[in-house]
Amino acid sequence: MRAFIAVDVSNTTAIEKLQQELIADAGWTHEQTRPVNYQNLHFTLIFLGNIGLGVVDDIKIKLSEIQFEPIKLTFTGIGGFPDLNFARVVWVGVDENGNQKLVSLAEQVVLKLSEIGIKPDKPFTSHLTVFRVKGRGLNMRKEILDKYGEKNFSSDIIDKVHIKRSDLTSSGPRYTNIFTVHAR
Repeated sequence: MRAFIAVDVSNTTAIEKLQQELIADAGWTHEQTRPVNYQNLHFTLIFLGNIGLGVVDDIKIKLSEIQFEPIKLTFTGIGGFPDLNFARVVWVGVDENGNQKLVSLAEQVVLKLSEIGIKPDKPFTSHLTVFRVKGRGLNMRKEILDKYGEKNFSSDIIDKVHIKRSDLTSSGPRYTNIFTVHAR
C-alpha cells in the first residue's frame, strides 16, 4: 500500500477561510488550482511510498515508541514549491516555535524508522499544502505574497501522529488512518 506518516490539522475552518480569501484576492480559478479538501489537511513527517503489510507492523512498533507533548502552532505565511514564480503547490507555514517542535517530532520519527531501515526521501519541511496547481506552474504575485507572506491565520494543537494509507482516486487522494500515536 502507498503510505506516509503525518499529523492532521484539526482547525480546518481557518484554512478553508484562507483558501477562499486567496481564491478571491489572487483571482485563481478552478482551472488553475485545486484546494486541498479539509479532511486531507496534514503535515507529512515522512513519506513511506509503497510498503508491504509486514513493514506496516514493524512501523507500528517503532512509532509506538515515540513520545511527544501536544504541539501548539500558529499558521503563518504562505509560499510555493518548487519556486514562487512557478509554484506547483501553495503552502502555509508555521511559527518558529511550532516549526521547531514539528521538526523535532519528525526527527524522532525518522530516527525510530531508521532502526528498521526506512529513510526519508527528503528532509522534513514544516508546510501545510493548501492548493495543488493544475497544468503549468502558478506565479505567486508580489501583492499576494506581501499581503499573506507573513500573516498569522490561526492556531492549532497537534496531538496525534498517524500512519496514513493513501488511495489515489479520480476525485483526488483518499487518506485513511491505519495507526495512531497520541501525545503523552
